[in-house]
Amino acid sequence: MNKKIFLPLLTSLLGFILVVPASLAEPQVLAESFVFTPKTDKVEEFEKALKKHAKHRNELEDPWKWRMYSPVLGDDLDKIAVRTFGFGWADKDTYREWSMKKNPQKHWNKNVDKYVANYAHYMSVIDKENSHWGPDVEYKYVGVTTYKIKMGHRSAVNEDKKIMSEAAKANNWPFNWEWSEAVSGSGVLMLAVPYKNWASMEPGETKFAEVLAKHLGSEDKAKEMFERWSSHFESVGYDLYALRDDLMN
Repeated sequence: MNKKIFLPLLTSLLGFILVVPASLAEPQVLAESFVFTPKTDKVEEFEKALKKHAKHRNELEDPWKWRMYSPVLGDDLDKIAVRTFGFGWADKDTYREWSMKKNPQKHWNKNVDKYVANYAHYMSVIDKENSHWGPDVEYKYVGVTTYKIKMGHRSAVNEDKKIMSEAAKANNWPFNWEWSEAVSGSGVLMLAVPYKNWASMEPGETKFAEVLAKHLGSEDKAKEMFERWSSHFESVGYDLYALRDDLMN
């Protein structure tokens, strides 16, 4: 990706889009993320410049709300992901017009680009129907499970995802969650769960297996459901991200 191409910034990540007639399709809700990897010896300078750019975009009255995250697990902890969500395809054109008019990229190129080693850009379609993440959810961390869907399993994944989401909602599962699918790539499904702190990551007394068994009517049906769900994927991964409020204020 050309570093100089516009990179919207400031306060995840990600599917395959079914081609259906516009008159039959529900408006899609999108999320967009940029991931920046700073140069090895320029992490501190990068974060200072990023915070400065965030302030600049606020002064320009950026119409989109962006949030910043950094990984807290693994061996590559210097990356910063910048994400926004809740817009549609046509909104991308409107935002591009704002960007061309206000030209925040000029400030980025002058102040931040020199500290960046690598850029990545992702978009996803959010599954609003099967998600449970309202506008008032407060959190400091987000756990993201990434599923690589096997060829031919997409329809079954959607059916089972709906069953599990309905079970969680019907039985007041005490967590929020968001399903999304990557726009690019080959069948990537993501499940994001927000947490207020480390203590809130502790599993509750009621396990989801019990919730699902209650919803389906038996433990055997719940076990069968979990086995079927596992069979849909080539691989499953997990990452934990911290919300970086210190870079947004």
